[in-house]
Amino acid sequence: MGYFADSKGVNLFTRGFRRNTCADMTRAVISCAGVGRYTPFIRNAFLAMLAYRLRYYTGILTYFIFISVHYFIWSAVFDGKAPGELINGFTLAEMVTYISVGWVSRSMYFSDIDETMDEWVRTGQVSMHLLRPVNIQLMLLSEAFGGSLFRASCFTLPLSIVIFLCFPVAPPAGVQGALLFFLGTLLAFAVLAEVNFLVGILSFYLKSIQGILRAKYYLLQLFSGLLLPLTFFPEGFRKVLEYLPFQAITFVPLQLYLGKVQGGAALWMLGQQLLWVVILYALGALLWKRAITKLTLHGG
Repeated sequence: MGYFADSKGVNLFTRGFRRNTCADMTRAVISCAGVGRYTPFIRNAFLAMLAYRLRYYTGILTYFIFISVHYFIWSAVFDGKAPGELINGFTLAEMVTYISVGWVSRSMYFSDIDETMDEWVRTGQVSMHLLRPVNIQLMLLSEAFGGSLFRASCFTLPLSIVIFLCFPVAPPAGVQGALLFFLGTLLAFAVLAEVNFLVGILSFYLKSIQGILRAKYYLLQLFSGLLLPLTFFPEGFRKVLEYLPFQAITFVPLQLYLGKVQGGAALWMLGQQLLWVVILYALGALLWKRAITKLTLHGG
């Protein structure tokens, strides 16, 4: 009888033990994987952007104007076409969804790693960061991820509500399409972050990369498929882009969202995105080691 009388307490103890054990195991796995040391960078980046949250309210208006301009342009392009008629594989409804979701998702996965690295080199702050016992590339990726988490909640979410209310944006192609798009967008963030890291390394060799940053801003919008789906490009140029990582940033996730690629082909696209993340990370690690040998700092 004593055993059964205390069973409730035993069960509470057991549940608490399991909960604590799971938490300890999770922390241990993170620590063993080397991820734990980078979580403060994610948190600090989130909190730093929280201090400037007001500017993202004006950003909603800016993105709304971008999408509105594209909406009216594509409405004019499809003017006179029969409902459901395709132009390079897209109907008007799909194009409206493509440009709307493309800009909304960009508001989340955008990062400025290259601008940060350029400022480090120009101001000499890079010497302080080199003293840290962390992987600089992973540190910058963690900070960029923290920034994306902030934008997802304070920028992308309200922007999505405004855009979905004002334009005829279609939902994802089912639950599978939504899941594939989510995974594709996460990988798109990683690809763009790695591209930005590689561009930032140029600051070690050049006095200023401001011109390069401006050119990169517009070229990425074009080559990634944000301004125009890659199916509208000439075949020869499109073939070249297929061997570059840029389509993994915008075109691939939007193809998954619209359900134009499914099943094994969709998994293949995700695999290509992941492969580009690995390749760009390895290339960034190699070029970083060479770049810091070129660094010259002056102090007094």
